[in-house]
Amino acid sequence: MRTKAGFAPYIAALLLAALAWGCAGGLIPTKQNYVVEMKALLPEGRGDYTLDPDDSSTVFSKEGLLIKVKPLNDDELNRRFPPLFDGRHVNPYTFDKKEVQTSYIPPRFTVFEVTVVNNTYAKIEFDPAKAQMITSDGQTYRYYDPGREGYLAEGGNSFSKYYRVELGISGYEKELALERMGVVYKSVYHRGRPVFKEDRRPGLLVFDPLPQEYKEGVVTLRLNQFVLSFDASGNPENTIDVDFRFQVKQEIVNPSVRAAGKT
Repeated sequence: MRTKAGFAPYIAALLLAALAWGCAGGLIPTKQNYVVEMKALLPEGRGDYTLDPDDSSTVFSKEGLLIKVKPLNDDELNRRFPPLFDGRHVNPYTFDKKEVQTSYIPPRFTVFEVTVVNNTYAKIEFDPAKAQMITSDGQTYRYYDPGREGYLAEGGNSFSKYYRVELGISGYEKELALERMGVVYKSVYHRGRPVFKEDRRPGLLVFDPLPQEYKEGVVTLRLNQFVLSFDASGNPENTIDVDFRFQVKQEIVNPSVRAAGKT
């Protein structure tokens, strides 16, 4: 009969074999990160687009109007909306758990922070319902609105519908969804709120996530019919369309491999 000590070499060999199999892409999954990188692409020969050196946002300027746009990845969103004191994940824009059959957490949405600054105009207005996210393969995405389904403009998506689907049946899940909707109401860019002279308005503009197969390409955030002036009846009189373009790269990486630069 073998003693426990006699089995030790066999156990060690089995563990080493299992580790090697896992590193080679076998049955043991390694922790991975789903990385979405967006790099601003400024139009050549145009001085109305610049990069803000403080936060790397893209800035469009026109006669005292400033529109700042910055893509926010999941790490930035999780820092901005951290868990509650009891550890509950109330960030409505990211997942907190990996998918069952993967070793990474996928993105929940594509999120941009938009800041409108009005230094000279009497009143301007950006309607997020008119915004579009367009990929270089021709796909168009519409924004998410905190309002109720049935009251959405321009074919937008509903956060309320999204989190109603997510609710489940338990009181805990319902309470968590309500917490997340509270964050949505406080953080998204709302419709129908003009920006008056010497004022500014920030907010998030949210779209569906890019498909995983869209590994590289260009994404255009198009702000359609941005209102610069209104007529005597309060109707838009002078509007412009403003594009913000970003080079996108998506990949699933092993953090240790990326840090070491080797497999």
